Amino acid sequence: MIDKIHLGYTTAPTKARAEAWRVKLFCEAIGEADSVYWDRAAAQSAGLPACPVPPTFLKAMESEHCSSATLLQHLNVPVRKVLHAEQSFEHFMPVYVGDEVEMSRTISDLYDKRGGALSFIVVRTRYKVRNQVACESTQTILVRNEPVPDAGEARAK
Repeated sequence: MIDKIHLGYTTAPTKARAEAWRVKLFCEAIGEADSVYWDRAAAQSAGLPACPVPPTFLKAMESEHCSSATLLQHLNVPVRKVLHAEQSFEHFMPVYVGDEVEMSRTISDLYDKRGGALSFIVVRTRYKVRNQVACESTQTILVRNEPVPDAGEARAK
């Protein structure tokens, strides 16, 4: 089980630029065929000022610059015991290729299930562009804990 003392822990903000080549590579990796994401002319034809980044591209940026592994290390949780259980995004404004994105992450909830066999870490990430919140995401990380014998099992040994 994870000590609740870590609740509210927030990482220092980090910044990264949404690079065109990374966005195109990301689109290829996920099978995104809409050229508006990597072709400036296509984006402008669609009435956009620049190529937008795909909605989940921010997770890829976060993974490189503000990773869950860093949070897990802070919590003293081995990566081999975790699963990425869920992720959701709430977008407030578009992020475009070339934008500098500031990211910070906060542990917003910690809870256990199945008698402590499973711990859940809820992490809120805030993505800012030009000092405005462009997006927030909520990620749930599942930790498989070592089984803890109940009192009856411990006495039987």
